[in-house]
Amino acid sequence: MMFRLFNERSPLKPILHLLLVIALLVAGIISADSVQRSPVAAQDSGLFIDAAWYRENLIRSADLWNGGLDGQSGMGSYQNDFTGFFNVDLDRDWKPFPSKSITSVAQSRAIYMNIEAYRVVGPEEGARFLQAATNGIEFLLTNFRDPDYGGFYWEVNRFGQPVEDMKQGYGNVHPILALAQAYAVTQEPAYLKAALDQLAVIKQHFLDPDYVGGIRPGFNRDFTEIIGVNNVDTFTHYFEPLLVLYDVTEGEQQAEIADQIVIAGDFLVHHLYQDQEGYSDRGYVAYNYDEAWQPSLLPYTRETQWSGARQASTGHNIELAFLISRAVERGFNPDWLNVADKLIKFCLEYAIDPEYGGMLYEVTDYDGKPLPDNPDNSLFVWWAQAETARALLHFTMVRDSTYETPFKRIETLFNQALTDQEYGGLYQALDAEHDLAPVVLTKGNIWKVNYHYTMYFVEVLRLADTYPDRITELNTSWAASAN
Repeated sequence: MMFRLFNERSPLKPILHLLLVIALLVAGIISADSVQRSPVAAQDSGLFIDAAWYRENLIRSADLWNGGLDGQSGMGSYQNDFTGFFNVDLDRDWKPFPSKSITSVAQSRAIYMNIEAYRVVGPEEGARFLQAATNGIEFLLTNFRDPDYGGFYWEVNRFGQPVEDMKQGYGNVHPILALAQAYAVTQEPAYLKAALDQLAVIKQHFLDPDYVGGIRPGFNRDFTEIIGVNNVDTFTHYFEPLLVLYDVTEGEQQAEIADQIVIAGDFLVHHLYQDQEGYSDRGYVAYNYDEAWQPSLLPYTRETQWSGARQASTGHNIELAFLISRAVERGFNPDWLNVADKLIKFCLEYAIDPEYGGMLYEVTDYDGKPLPDNPDNSLFVWWAQAETARALLHFTMVRDSTYETPFKRIETLFNQALTDQEYGGLYQALDAEHDLAPVVLTKGNIWKVNYHYTMYFVEVLRLADTYPDRITELNTSWAASAN
């Protein structure tokens, strides 16, 4: 693979890349137009973290998702007649496949992406992002929110009509994140009210009354029937917006949210988390749980991977490790970090590929072994790479963990192989058994919006802003090691 020919820290790399581009232009293999439209810039390989590169590419990525290469394709967010319905089904070069419907998760994630792009660019240059987010929020609140029973429908069509009116837990926690983040940058009271109203729905219907800290998987429309299997996905994305709500509230309101964070954090570290049998320094969080919130013992099958089968989701394990540490940064229980370290240890021991540095097994058995019937065992799946890179960098900078080399390896995989160097954006996966060949070239669908990518890049920028001395230290030591 081209990206592995040169040492990532080599000062010759930018020059060699330029010479390669010139040679391809002269040979007629690529055109000047394709070079101009190329959305991927070169990182400064002499730095441990090139924060300016991450800023630039977060903005470029949001523009590609919103408007494609021409500004008028992509999700359609920059078109004059944009209704707030994000057309998330996109081909490799950002041309849309007409989306018939969208889920509350995908809608919320597209809103979130635009909020973060606006936050990075600022009000003077970020009007396009704020307008896309504002239109998206109006569509979300007008069409997804159930006026009779509360909560958010799972899926609506482009005209705002419900396609699936179940109240899936995963789809009812994501709007809180989007709305809280929107309030953070706009101070629009209606957004905070909508987020808190939805939190009240979560408390009333979704929180498990028999297991304090648990959150139920979903319901039918009127909340009279539980649908689905207890899982860590809904829990993860409930814990996440609680932290954001804590940041944007104050007084008694903030104290109530703090209580919910404590309950959720304690449930995670004392109930969901399990030491690996025979070890005390590593462990896992299962994906599926039984009604008593014990890890599922049902045999793994592909069909039941996300709906009841026995598996440890290493991608969610490392994501939760990050969220634990962010909670501790906000002043919550530092003892939780012990479990965060164990979750990362489990991932590093069993899920990280020794050749390329990426998370090869996004799910494993409870002993860390690959699940034999999982067809994704040879794949680097996009979202797990973003979560791994984010967590390894975070713990390197905030917790003084020695993950510099593992982070740089997965950063290279993510930015140079998983990222489409011609059109920008992430492939859905790379095949480790076929020289990292991209698997599925399309860029978007209801399960793959620009959420994990944005989360990772935003954390890089937050760390650079919050810990400038640590960034300087790492950049200096990285440059010295390259000489």
